[in-house]
Amino acid sequence: MSKEPKAGTNEKRQVDNPDLLLDDEKVSAGLRQELEQLVKDELAVEKLTANKAAFLNAWLKDDAHRAEGYLEDLGGELKTLEERTGDWLLEAADPTKAAWPALMYCIRHGEPWALAGETVGEGEELQCLGCGYRALPDAGSQITPCHRCGFGCFRQIAGGLDAG
Repeated sequence: MSKEPKAGTNEKRQVDNPDLLLDDEKVSAGLRQELEQLVKDELAVEKLTANKAAFLNAWLKDDAHRAEGYLEDLGGELKTLEERTGDWLLEAADPTKAAWPALMYCIRHGEPWALAGETVGEGEELQCLGCGYRALPDAGSQITPCHRCGFGCFRQIAGGLDAG
């Protein structure tokens, strides 16, 4: 049995996909159906791929949005860790070595400075030259070493918290 059309018949078949119109003498009906099915399958895969791409796009946008908030939170945590590390290093450092340049700056520029054991004047704020801690002790009280780092040398700021 031959699958070729009989000679002399010019019968045209109805084709689902006109792009696949091939010469009937070269392609059998079964092969034509397989080709049409492959084209349908390929179109279905393209549609499925487009749907998956849309889902992936939505997921990526959501992930990017969430990552933005995460990175903002992480930045705040890193800043806190940086500040804590700086505080720990200042606590571990010898305050006399760290404060010596600040004391020399005050002396050279004629800025008032005070040592632990001296008496505080009226409305006078003290800034520790070791760590920068600022305090406003009561007038007439004795200056004690810094509560934060233990250093006993301060810059005097006239006018209290409003100045400097």
